[in-house]
Amino acid sequence: MIEEIHKIADYYGYEAQSRQLIEEMAELTKAINKLWRYENACFNGDVYKLKHDIIEEIADVEICLEYVKYLLGCDDSSQQIEADVEKVKKFKVERELERITLILG
Repeated sequence: MIEEIHKIADYYGYEAQSRQLIEEMAELTKAINKLWRYENACFNGDVYKLKHDIIEEIADVEICLEYVKYLLGCDDSSQQIEADVEKVKKFKVERELERITLILG
């Protein structure tokens, strides 16, 4: 699938793909908020559909992230960049766990 991602990204270019990423992130935000709003209102509607909508939007965001990462030279083929991203992710997760520990005492 990497070749297909690169072909699509190259065809549309950075500006179009980064704008698409922004749109997909907004749609994911909307889908998450909709499920949250309905769950808190004891909505008896189709929660399965709402969760499926979130899954679909996550897939869209992840695909667009791959386009943008590739176009910026930050795709999986660049092991150093991926290692740096993982290091930052690890730091942020550990920091959040420390915050939770402080809150819980």
